[in-house]
Amino acid sequence: MEKQNYFTLDAASQKIPWLETQLEAMTSLTKEIERLKLELDNDFIKVSSNGHGATDLDSAAGRKEIGTAINKLRTLGQEINDSGIILRDLERGLVDFPTLWEDREVYLCWLLGESSIQFWHEIDTGFSSRQSLV
Repeated sequence: MEKQNYFTLDAASQKIPWLETQLEAMTSLTKEIERLKLELDNDFIKVSSNGHGATDLDSAAGRKEIGTAINKLRTLGQEINDSGIILRDLERGLVDFPTLWEDREVYLCWLLGESSIQFWHEIDTGFSSRQSLV
């Protein structure tokens, strides 16, 4: 079993600028993937309805672009995971940092857009059970 990486509040806080960059890039990639999928779907509808749509070459290029974007998205997510941070919700930018408090494991909780880490919760609860650090 792999040793758990715990964060102090200071160490977790230092990760925030990097996390903002990662999450914003992931959100951008997600939007790009959705746009590309919609283009492929629209091209398929055109081909199905009147025969004037994307060629097989265009369709293959579109699928390749989607695959490339998905691989980039996975890589960014893996980098977050490898750092010991738990990505809970990409759409909201919600992450947890494992930490020890009073000899038990809890999570420091941060949401994209928050200026700093201000909340924590038990490991068996979630966002709705966040408690203020102060």
